[in-house]
Amino acid sequence: MAAGQRPRVFLHVGSPKTGTTFLQDVLWSQRTTAAEQGLLLPGERFHDHFLATLDVRGLAEDPSYPVEARGMWARLVRESLAWDGTVLLSHELFAGASAEQARRAIASLSEKAEVHVVVTARDHVRQIAAEWQEHVKHRSATTFGSFVRGVRDDKAGKSWFWQVQDYAGVLERWGADLPPEHVHLVTVPPSGADPTILWDRFAQLLGVDPAAFDTELERSNSSLGAEQAELLRRVNLELGDRLPLPGPYPLVVKNVLAHRILEPRAGTRLTLAVEDQQYAADAARGIADRLAAMGADVVGDLDELVPEVGGAVDGVDPAADPYAVPSDAVLLEESVATIADLLAVLNERRSAVQRADDLTQTARQKPVRFALVQAAEHRPALRKLRGAYRRLKARRGGR
Repeated sequence: MAAGQRPRVFLHVGSPKTGTTFLQDVLWSQRTTAAEQGLLLPGERFHDHFLATLDVRGLAEDPSYPVEARGMWARLVRESLAWDGTVLLSHELFAGASAEQARRAIASLSEKAEVHVVVTARDHVRQIAAEWQEHVKHRSATTFGSFVRGVRDDKAGKSWFWQVQDYAGVLERWGADLPPEHVHLVTVPPSGADPTILWDRFAQLLGVDPAAFDTELERSNSSLGAEQAELLRRVNLELGDRLPLPGPYPLVVKNVLAHRILEPRAGTRLTLAVEDQQYAADAARGIADRLAAMGADVVGDLDELVPEVGGAVDGVDPAADPYAVPSDAVLLEESVATIADLLAVLNERRSAVQRADDLTQTARQKPVRFALVQAAEHRPALRKLRGAYRRLKARRGGR
């Protein structure tokens, strides 16, 4: 690092369900391109940033979480401070930190780096429905209607929803010791807009060329339809104490059942009742006004945070109760299809395990053959050697 030069660290702290997975996927899948543009993503993998959120929020010592979380924040800080360009630390669960936890995290960087805090933000009509789905993907058995009532009844803003979805509150906690020009809000464009708009805004804030990155990635962490979300909610009820969280639940239920099997299935889009849409719009307007008063740098438009109320939703009957639970007949059909898909996935994994077992057995019993086969698959030039080995073996009678 040049003498007197300080790295510029962008700390992207949330909020959940605001396009964070899309942005992270673009950058981590093209980490080399980011580095060529002077942007460091510290750590060995994106999972390290999740572990850092546990460390910052005082959860790293919990034995139910990976032991690698202990000290992860300090490790990422050391790597960030050794870089001579721009650094991005990004995970939406940083939004759950308290004011004191956020202050300590900022202090560990600010003495030797120019620190910027970034929040991505989306309108609350979409956020309420999205957060309920995310709760269900994390073992919740609360119905959609009950979740919406809980959000509205939380006048003090103490629930997890408002802790991470009050964008002004998140920036107040994380940006308390930073100048306003180092506190940034990136708005998510309205539903139906080109998703690359969000990427362009985020990339330009970081100082990288948006066009240098491929944004045509397979989207992960997509939405569930009402039928699929209700089926998952009932699975959570049936599981009881099995597959705990933290523990195996994310690997088995969230990653396989929710993301791989249920997300691709067609379902009814979740929406709020008109009176709840109005509530969300009013709450969003209040947050937007607080953000404007803070003087934070807005990349996009604060008006994008205030949703339209009462608009038609594709595939949704405007006369239907948006909180009605799908019928047992509908869920039975959904369940049968899901079981069939699960069996197909199980067979894929069984086949993969069998192939791995076969390779292990070959490596133990015929190490020379194993080495030649593997080398030939990775280096075509060695295929001739593999053929010569087979001819020699044939001349010796297969010994």
